[in-house]
Amino acid sequence: MTEKNLQKIIDTQPSVSGSTFLVSALFVISWLLMVGLFILSIGLFLESFLHYKIFLDWVSRQLSFGLNEDQRWKIATSFGLFSLFLSIIFLGVIFLCKMVLRRNHFIIQIEDWIFDNVKEIKKPRPPKRNS
Repeated sequence: MTEKNLQKIIDTQPSVSGSTFLVSALFVISWLLMVGLFILSIGLFLESFLHYKIFLDWVSRQLSFGLNEDQRWKIATSFGLFSLFLSIIFLGVIFLCKMVLRRNHFIIQIEDWIFDNVKEIKKPRPPKRNS
């Protein structure tokens, strides 16, 4: 590959720094949602199987309606499964974000190495904005 081809590739590729910030924010939000939903699912499973009054008792008091044991068990089990499913989905998003962040870090390191070691290659200029 010649320097001209390499310069053309570098000039036409989009910056990975913007997507890195976006993916980092998604990574943090996914962690928070995954942990919150997992804690919620554990609490609902404790409520359904061990008959603790953790979440549904407070919710039913706030909404001013009563739940019998069968209703409480069904609601806690179904919402517990749903919360566990969503926490697993967000765990998958966390792994995807980690892969994208590692790839972006690798691309940034490659670009830095190219700019430091290949003197014929110039850094692309950011586009001018008309304000």
